[in-house]
Amino acid sequence: MSIRVAELFAGVGGFRLGFEGVSKQVNGGGFRVVWANQWEPSLKRQHAAEIYAHRWRMEKISDNLYASEDGDLLSNENIEKVATNEIPDHDILCGGFPCQDYSVARTTSGELGIKGEKGKLWTSIHRIVKEKQNKPRMILLENVPRLLNSPANQRGLNFSVILIDLLDLGYSVEWRVLNAAEYGFPQRRKRVFILAYLNEAITTPSCSLQEQNPTQYREVVSDWLAGKSNGQKSPFAEAFPCSLEMNTLRLDKIVIGEYLRNKTPFANTGYAWVNQAGEKWSLSAKSKSLYDGEKGTLGDVIVDEVPDNYIIKDPVKLRKYRYIKGEQKEWRIRKDNKAVALEIDCKNGMNLWDFYQELTNSYSTAAWAESFSSDGYEKGIKQGIVYHYSAGAMAYPDLLQNPSRTIITAEVGSSVSRTRHVVEHKKNSYRRLMPLELERLNGFPENWTELEKISDSRRGFLMGNALVVGLVERLGKPIEGLLGESQGE
Repeated sequence: MSIRVAELFAGVGGFRLGFEGVSKQVNGGGFRVVWANQWEPSLKRQHAAEIYAHRWRMEKISDNLYASEDGDLLSNENIEKVATNEIPDHDILCGGFPCQDYSVARTTSGELGIKGEKGKLWTSIHRIVKEKQNKPRMILLENVPRLLNSPANQRGLNFSVILIDLLDLGYSVEWRVLNAAEYGFPQRRKRVFILAYLNEAITTPSCSLQEQNPTQYREVVSDWLAGKSNGQKSPFAEAFPCSLEMNTLRLDKIVIGEYLRNKTPFANTGYAWVNQAGEKWSLSAKSKSLYDGEKGTLGDVIVDEVPDNYIIKDPVKLRKYRYIKGEQKEWRIRKDNKAVALEIDCKNGMNLWDFYQELTNSYSTAAWAESFSSDGYEKGIKQGIVYHYSAGAMAYPDLLQNPSRTIITAEVGSSVSRTRHVVEHKKNSYRRLMPLELERLNGFPENWTELEKISDSRRGFLMGNALVVGLVERLGKPIEGLLGESQGE
């Protein structure tokens, strides 16, 4: 009998590829995604949903619904408007709920967390689980690690809200920050995976913690997290072996008011549960990978044949890339202070704003260094409109013998960007990465996102939003075993 999966915020199907790839649904077993939802606001064309439907041979049967021959459904509608009774019963609810409001790509001043337009989509997950009469036995979620310590002025508040919601719904919760490169994949991509177990259906440490005192929690839970428990093991520990730094182990009651602090109580590995007295507890610690297998590199995904438009031939662009990838020590003026800067005479024939623009467009380390002794800079400091900016050097070109850096949504584009990869195509010839290579870095089949009239930049965007498929596939095996044990199989 198949393990039924519902996939939220499905993108182009990373979770589905990972789960269904575990057992290929041999003889009706393994995982089967029976319902999925993918909708992108503010877009006339729903690229991700089109690709998802195309790859799983789904036909459009209404304005917002696709179906396969087997009856699997894809909903292309705002999840906030989807009624819970439209979602079939399932064993696992999974999804990488949108992360922009937690992402390091945002400044802390712009961080919105769970109150943001993207972050609040957590409430849709909560609503579905709460309203389901037959609750999923497991919930698997993925997000950026910053979720554990956001927002900036209340570290850990957002994650504690999620934990409390899940605990109140009858689940115990485990989480682990996984860096794909530390487990052999060719991309340094860190994501926090959250795995919630329905207490009435799954046997986990919380089942033996009901009457134990807090000092006993440490041993039981830490053994589970590190894979040292007798009998059942944590799916994370089985799929991704780790060691715990015991000096970082901390046990906390989960109380919202307690997290109004500048340091989160949640480390990169942890477990949360409710004891017999109704108290919510979390135990977490820093963990390190124990993986010693083969390790993928950026060079493993590179192809030889490259379209001409991906080769960087413009010497000006190459000079800009060399600068922007190097160590930067600059100063900045916010646009709000432009009027003040226009009135400051730099005594070099320019006002401070124009001088600043000239430096910005120079891509010159020497010019910036010289500017710190200029009359205009000194005046800007005194006026309080100048602030400092620095960035450390990064590899240029990107090293093929190492895993790649994290690919982001703006990976494909012809303009100069510090975040885009640049590789040496041939000796003294440099180029950008192509969508096919980004798909390989995430473990998708080649040209998975290729569809009529979908641009390379959109394909790059979709891969920047995707997950590493192999992480789900590897985690799926112990999950399948644990669910099978809970059914007595």
